[in-house]
Amino acid sequence: MKYRIFLSDADDTLFDFTAGERNALLILLRQFSLPADEATRSLYIRINEAHWKKLERGETTQPILRVERFRDFLHAVRLRRDPVAMSEFYMEALSRQKILLPGAVELCQAVSPHMPIYLITNGLSKVQRGRITGCAIEPFLSGIFISEESGHAKPEPHMLQSAMFQAGVADPRQAVFLGDSISADMAAARAAGVDSILYLSGKQAPPAPGSTYVAHTLKEAEKLILQ
Repeated sequence: MKYRIFLSDADDTLFDFTAGERNALLILLRQFSLPADEATRSLYIRINEAHWKKLERGETTQPILRVERFRDFLHAVRLRRDPVAMSEFYMEALSRQKILLPGAVELCQAVSPHMPIYLITNGLSKVQRGRITGCAIEPFLSGIFISEESGHAKPEPHMLQSAMFQAGVADPRQAVFLGDSISADMAAARAAGVDSILYLSGKQAPPAPGSTYVAHTLKEAEKLILQ
């Protein structure tokens, strides 16, 4: 078997973050008496994504991101609420969203007898640990590395390297990383010197995926990991 360790992104790779975010955001908007229409939800998502892109570029920190995304959102909708209170409420609501993508459990079941599985996620500790604890894939995981805890966010390779060190895998050629983001996941894999699988979730492959492989389904990814 080519690989000795499987590294995986969490959101939009194993977890259905889109569905979880939609649920948590709807709860938040209703709690703070804000419009819960599609336009308002889409506005928040765009602002939130912009802040996470800033984090990838090293232009912000996660403690700042947690609150500033809501400050910017409230400014955009021209309403007065407490962005700190909104941030805390939202993180709690999101931490309860344990929705997995189709095939995630089967992938972990198939791979875990052959090699350890580590989650590598750019996320907030309270949210990610809340979602992972008690979810269906938790029994198959050997470890979890979260950017807020490590102080390093993808595309930095630090979390991947830490997982390999913990698993006793010194040769990066014996590791493979599955993720959905070219700018964060595939770039982190290249920086760590490990093979990568860009998970397309049925979408068309981009002209330059920046990955070793591409997989349209998690079943395709499983075959690549267990080659």
